[in-house]
Amino acid sequence: MSNLNRQFQNLAGIGTVIAVDASAGKIRLKIDENETDWIPIPTIAAGVVKFWRCPTIGEQFAVTAQGGELTSAIPQISIFSEENPPPTDNPDEVFIQLGEHSIVVNVATGVANFKLNKCIFDVPETLFKGKVHAEQEISSAIDVIAGKVSLVKHPHGGVRGGPDQSGPPMVTGA
Repeated sequence: MSNLNRQFQNLAGIGTVIAVDASAGKIRLKIDENETDWIPIPTIAAGVVKFWRCPTIGEQFAVTAQGGELTSAIPQISIFSEENPPPTDNPDEVFIQLGEHSIVVNVATGVANFKLNKCIFDVPETLFKGKVHAEQEISSAIDVIAGKVSLVKHPHGGVRGGPDQSGPPMVTGA
């Protein structure tokens, strides 16, 4: 009866990450006094859409084990703990903590806040459908076109010598 009781107790529990092998995509968990073998790192998507996030030592997971055998343990979802508390208590925020960096979306206000060292967009075309404001320098490795006027190649009309000012920039090619 004790084996049956053990299996029943092992059907679901909370495990703490004790080892990580990121290259193999596996972790080991401590559940009560037991330790699992290397088991797959859980994810929210593993098909055409993939989501990778490597767990950290000390992180806790809800765990299920088919038939109560820890050899078939499957971590389900990470759980906040005293050692790893939630990054916010605002119910309107979707908060993704990335070490010292974060991405926060407030669903009530519709404002997204990216706190990163650098953001690289590797896309062939980008379109902004609203105002764009910069609080620091904007630079470009190539020409900038605004309202059909080239920043680099635009001609000026009404050019005269001496202290006179030239006319405003003209449409490139006009």
